[in-house]
Amino acid sequence: MMPMLRCCALVCGGVATLAGCASAPVPDLTYYRMPARVETAPITATAPRFALPIIVDALVADGVYNDLSMLYANQPEGSIRAYHYQLWENSPGLLLQRRLIQFLRARNAAALVTDRLPPSLDSRRIFGRVDSFERVHAATGWSARVRLELRVEQGARMPPLLVNDYAATVAADGDGMRASVRAFAAAIDQVFDAFWVDLGELPP
Repeated sequence: MMPMLRCCALVCGGVATLAGCASAPVPDLTYYRMPARVETAPITATAPRFALPIIVDALVADGVYNDLSMLYANQPEGSIRAYHYQLWENSPGLLLQRRLIQFLRARNAAALVTDRLPPSLDSRRIFGRVDSFERVHAATGWSARVRLELRVEQGARMPPLLVNDYAATVAADGDGMRASVRAFAAAIDQVFDAFWVDLGELPP
């Protein structure tokens, strides 16, 4: 009879352990969206800056930068890791493409700024590559680090009109994830502001 009681005790103990594991809450997946850009000065452009339409391609994002997971580093020069439950609503390459299209449209960069056009139409094309896009922790707190290469081409047989690297790091206004998302938006907008200055040097 004793072996039977011992067996029952083990089974009950196992069930209790499983019940304890099952009660642990599983974190919800959270998808983050960039806040809209806040303009610090009124946009007064009345005529398109460039005569040709502009196509903005999705930015190339290799390796971990092509994933929905938000990335972070526990120190500025530390290894990059990915959150399992904190995600972007779209991959960084698409997020940046759509924000850049909105940015150029707001500035009346061309009569048409879009993500695709028939190949037979003359246009200027903007390509990009994501080199950094992560949340970084330092002694002063969290910040968003963004570094992109942006390139402007006109015609497949012509050299690029512009190729440059752009980088910005913006401190978050808090330790929470939403504060870091706001910092990402501000860093991206700083990069696009610098890019717009360089675009202004190109012929119309």
